[in-house]
Amino acid sequence: MRNYSLNRISALLLPVVMSLLFFAGKDVKAQLPVPVMNCVSVEDDGSLNINWSYTPSIPFDGFRIFYKPVGSILPAPSIEYLNTFTSGNIPVSDGQTVGYEIFMVTFTVSPAQISLESNHLRSMMLTVSNAGSGTGVARLDWNRIQAGNNGVFNIYRKDNPLLPFPAIPIAQTNNLIFYDTITSPYCTATDLYYRVEFSSGGCVANTSTGSGSFFDDNLPDDPVLSLVTINSGGFAEISWSHSPTVDVDGYIVGLKEGASFTDHYSLGYVTSFIDDQTALATYQDPCSEVVTYVVRAEDLCDNQSSGAINYQFPHNTILLTGETTTLCNRKATLEWNSYNNMNPEASSYKVYRSDGGGPDIEIANIAAGGANFTFVDPELLTPGVQYIYHVAAINGDVSKISGSCRIPLVPDPEPFTLFELDYVTVVDNDYIDLFINSDPPELISTIEVKRSAVDGSSVELLFSEPWDGFSPVSISDASADVNETSYYYSVTALDACGFELETSSVSRSIYLQIEDIGNDRYRLSWNAYENWGSNLLEYNIYRVADGVIEAGFPVSVPAGTLTFDDFAGNLVANRTTYYVEAVRNDDVKSLSNEVLLPADAEVVIPNAFRPNGISPVFKPRVKNIEPGSYLFTIYNRWGQLIFDSSNPETGWNGLDSGTEASQDIYAWVLTFKDLTGKKVSKRGSVIVLR
Repeated sequence: MRNYSLNRISALLLPVVMSLLFFAGKDVKAQLPVPVMNCVSVEDDGSLNINWSYTPSIPFDGFRIFYKPVGSILPAPSIEYLNTFTSGNIPVSDGQTVGYEIFMVTFTVSPAQISLESNHLRSMMLTVSNAGSGTGVARLDWNRIQAGNNGVFNIYRKDNPLLPFPAIPIAQTNNLIFYDTITSPYCTATDLYYRVEFSSGGCVANTSTGSGSFFDDNLPDDPVLSLVTINSGGFAEISWSHSPTVDVDGYIVGLKEGASFTDHYSLGYVTSFIDDQTALATYQDPCSEVVTYVVRAEDLCDNQSSGAINYQFPHNTILLTGETTTLCNRKATLEWNSYNNMNPEASSYKVYRSDGGGPDIEIANIAAGGANFTFVDPELLTPGVQYIYHVAAINGDVSKISGSCRIPLVPDPEPFTLFELDYVTVVDNDYIDLFINSDPPELISTIEVKRSAVDGSSVELLFSEPWDGFSPVSISDASADVNETSYYYSVTALDACGFELETSSVSRSIYLQIEDIGNDRYRLSWNAYENWGSNLLEYNIYRVADGVIEAGFPVSVPAGTLTFDDFAGNLVANRTTYYVEAVRNDDVKSLSNEVLLPADAEVVIPNAFRPNGISPVFKPRVKNIEPGSYLFTIYNRWGQLIFDSSNPETGWNGLDSGTEASQDIYAWVLTFKDLTGKKVSKRGSVIVLR
C-alpha cells in the first residue's frame, strides 16, 4: 500500500532528488541500506507487481521506487513505501504494452538522505509473431528481468481472453524464445493468448500477455517404415513406428506407381496393415509384381505428413519367381529382387524348400548385394512332385525378416517309356558293340558308357558321346581287349542339361577260351551272357576253317551249358577257329571272341618197334608242322644212312638196302618247321626187335 503521509513530507524534495539522479548525474549517498530488487511481474490490468529485500544497517524512513518506460529520457516518477514493506505495486495501466525500467532507494526525511541505487529491473515484455511459412507456429520472444537472471520460463496459453491462464504450462524453457507448434483443436484460425512466467528462487514473475491468430496447418512428422513382408495368405504386411507428432490420429498407406506414389488405404492410429484390399483399383498383387510401400501420417486437423522420410526410403516386397524348364524340368531356377531400406540393412537371403507338403528346409543362405539374385537349387527334382519355395531377407541381428510369396513348382520332364542296353556283342574279334534302345530317343543328349572287367557292381565311366536322336543306336568300345576277358557294361542317358535320365541294367559280353584236354580233344569254355535272363534261348558253337563254317556246325547247347569238347585230330591249328553266340528268344545274338586251335607243334616217336609186328612201320606222329618242312632220317651204329623221308605218312619198315636190319639200336634225326616258321630238330634212338 502506498504511504501517502511520507509522500506529502517528501513532495518538496522529489524534484530535487530526481534532478540530481537523472539530470545532474550526482549521487546523493548516505550510509543507508541499499535495497535489492528481486522481481517485477506484469499484471493483467497493466500494473507492475514488484518485490525486494534489504539488509538492515541504520534506521531509515522508507523505500522510494522509481519507474519509467524503457528508453525514456524523461524524469522517472516514483512511489514510496514504508520501511516495513518488501513488495508493492506500480500503478501504471500500460504495463501490458510498455516495458518499464525500475529501481529503488531507501531514504530518511530528516535529515533528507537517500541510499545508493538498487539494481535495475525491467518488466518482461512478450512479443508473439508468426513463425514459418504458415500460421501453425507461434514465435514467443521476451526479455530477462535483469542480466544474469537465470531460471526456468513456463509457457502458458489460452484461447479465451475472458478466462484465466491455465494452471499447467504447455512447455518450459531456459531460453528467451519459444516456438509453439499449433495442434488440434485449433484447426481453424483462432486467437491465442500467451504469457511467460519466470521462476527462480523467490521470484515468480509474468511477462505481458501476447497474442496472435493461428491455426494448425503444420504437417505432422512422417512415421518410419519398419518392415514389409508377405504373409502365408499371400498378402503384404506393412509395419511402421508412430509419428512423433502428438495429434496424429491416422495413417495413409501409399503405393508406388511408375515414378510417383499413389494413396492406397487410410487407417486409424495403428502401426501395421495387412494389404488385403483386392477390390481397390490401386491394389497390387505382391505375388505377381514388386510392390513398394510408403506411409504418411494424418493429424486431427487433416494435415498430412510430407512423406519426406518414407518417400526417400520406401520399402518393397520381394517378388520370387521360379521355373524348371530351363534345366530340363529337373532343377529349379529361382530369381528375386533385393529388399531395400531395411534398417539395419539386409545381410543375407535365405532360400527355403518344402518337398511334397513336407516341412520347410533351408537350402541356401546367400549374401546380400546387388539388385537381383538368381539361384539354382542343386536338388534333382522328382517328376510330378510339388515343391514349394520361398525367400526371406534377414538383417544382421536377425531383428527383421521379410519373406516372399511361396511359389509352387512341379517338374514335369517327359518320361522314358523305354531305355535299355539291348545287348552287347564282340565284332570281328576286335571290339565290342553296344546296342541301345530308347523311346522317345529325342530326350537324350549324351550317352555315358560304363564298364568293368571285374563285376557288374563296379562299372565306371569309360567314355561319353553325343546321341544322334534316333533309336536304336550302336556304340563301339574300341578299347576292349576281347581276347583277354569279358566285360560288364551299363549305359546312362543324359539330357541336354547334363542330368541323368536313366541308367540301364548291366550286360556282360562272352569271353571264350580253349584248352587241350589230351588225345586230340579240346575243351571250349565261356561265361554266361548276362542280362537276358529267361529270354536266353541257347548257345551256338561254331568251328571255322579258312573262314568257312565246317560241316556239322554250329552245334547248339542249352542256355545253362557253358562248355563244349571237340575232337580235332585231323584239324590244322592255324586254319581252325571257334566262336560262340548267345541266342535270345527273339533271335538277337551276341558273339564271343574267336579262339584258334592250339598251334604248338607236337611230335610222338616210339623208342622200339618190331617189323612185321603190331606196329610194322616206325615213324613219328607229328602235328602242327609246316607242310614241306618235314625230314626224317635213320642211321645204323656206324653212322650210315639207311632211311629218309620227307613225307610224314611214310615210315621205316625195318629194311636196310632191301634186307632185314638186324636187331640193334638205330639213331634217328627229325627236322621240321612249326606253324610259326621256327625250325625244329629232334634226335633219338629206336630199338629194332626181332
